Amino acid sequence: MALHHAGDLTSAEEVLLAEGLERFDTGKYWHAHESWEDLWNALKRRNAPLEEILLVQGLIQTAALLLHYENRKERGVTNQWLKLEPKLAGWTVAWGLDIAAHCSVIQEFALDVGAWTKIPTRHQIPRA
Repeated sequence: MALHHAGDLTSAEEVLLAEGLERFDTGKYWHAHESWEDLWNALKRRNAPLEEILLVQGLIQTAALLLHYENRKERGVTNQWLKLEPKLAGWTVAWGLDIAAHCSVIQEFALDVGAWTKIPTRHQIPRA
């Protein structure tokens, strides 16, 4: 599998990424999803590389997964994991974020479905 490399974001895109990170890291998953959806749309508008668009979509889906986890929605967690894992699998680091480590932690939540032993708000996206 080839590893992906993220290009530079515009200053407006950096603001949206940072806003989503702050919201995600404080457990505001729905709001993080909203910020990152704006980033995702901005990347699509400027025809950014598909891998970067899918990376942001994968981040959005990690926020959705943790929201489902908090609400103990087994199907929601499982479905989000199946959608996001292929989008994040080819990444190690992007935009100062350790995507590989983040994906590994999110997988732990997916595997914990039904047991519900984890606390989502303890997970912050690791910085590279």
